[in-house]
Formats: sequence, C-alpha cells, structure tokens
Amino acid sequence: MQQEVDTKQRILKAATQVFAMKGKAGARMQEIADLAEANKAMIYYYYTSKDDLYEAVLDAALGETFGELARAAVTEAGPEEKVRRIIDAYVEFYIHRQDLFRLLLREIIGGGETLRKTVLRYRDVFEQQPEILPAQVIQQGINAGVFRPLNAPHTLMSLMGMAIVYALGRPIIDVILGTEDTQLTSFLAERRRHIADLLLNGLLVK
Repeated sequence: MQQEVDTKQRILKAATQVFAMKGKAGARMQEIADLAEANKAMIYYYYTSKDDLYEAVLDAALGETFGELARAAVTEAGPEEKVRRIIDAYVEFYIHRQDLFRLLLREIIGGGETLRKTVLRYRDVFEQQPEILPAQVIQQGINAGVFRPLNAPHTLMSLMGMAIVYALGRPIIDVILGTEDTQLTSFLAERRRHIADLLLNGLLVK
C-alpha cells in the first residue's frame, strides 16, 4: 500500500515539474514516467489520460496552496497578526514553490478553464469552513472594529498583487536592484514587512 502511495506521489511530483515547464500541450507522458522512475503503464493505472493527470496535478497544487493559507488564517492570533501570516504564506509560495507557481500561471494564461473547474470543487469546503478564507480574516477584523470598513475581497486582491509582483518580475527586479541569490532570505523578509506595513497602515483603525 505504501509503495503505491509513494509511486503515485512520484508521478504527481514529476508531472507537476513537466507541466510547469512545458504546459499541458507540450508535456509528454513518457517524459513524466521517466522523471518519476515509473513506466507509462503505471501512470495510466492511476490516471486515465493526460487530462486526468493534469487535473490531479492542479488539484494537488491548489490543495497545498489553500492548506498553507488556511494554517495562516486559522490561529488564535488577532486579525493584524493573521494578515501578516497570510502575507508570509503568499510570498513564500510564490518564491519557493516555483513549479506550482509556473503551473498556475500557465493555466491562467491559457484561459484557466481547468483551474476554474478545480476551484469549484473546493466550494463546499469554503462554504462549510469560511474562516479558512483569507478574505474572511480581513472581514473579521472589520467586524471587530480593528480594520477600517473596506471591501475585504478587494483588499485581499491588493495583498496578493503586492505579494506576487517580485516573483513575476524577479529577473528584471534583481538586475535593477542588484539583488544576489545570497541576499534572497533577507530581501524576502524585508519584502514581507513592507507589504504588511503598507497594507496594515491602510487597514487599521487609527
């Protein structure tokens, strides 16, 4: 049983890397099998087609992303600290999970139809556990009188935009700012603090 789980995880990991680099259209099942150290028949044992495998990869990617955000949102901390943790989760994901980030970007650029279907499958979870949603954290802060009465979804989108911009523009930004790989940890810590300070300055009731 454990061997089957390990094989399936290797296939998903390999497929994530190949889909992220080449997209669904450019990916080849044999290449995924070789990277996973499995034969192609084993892939088809678990997944009926390349489309089926691609959907499973997207589902796993979203599950990991939503899981990290939920852990940041569902804590005993107050709204301000929760927002800081959500910012940390977004920044870390965009930089340190480049395979998933590229995968999601490729899907969005291609129209996002499969991604939209995958997100819809999480709707019941969101409806049953709204507290895991980052926008709900902001709304809770508004309801508690900690944050100003701003639009919570738009505030979250502003947060996401600030968190994603370095990952999107890194090749250009690193050259302009002269940022070296050895400085990445300190740069990201500064980036997280800056986003939090800027966002919370607009959110917090004075």
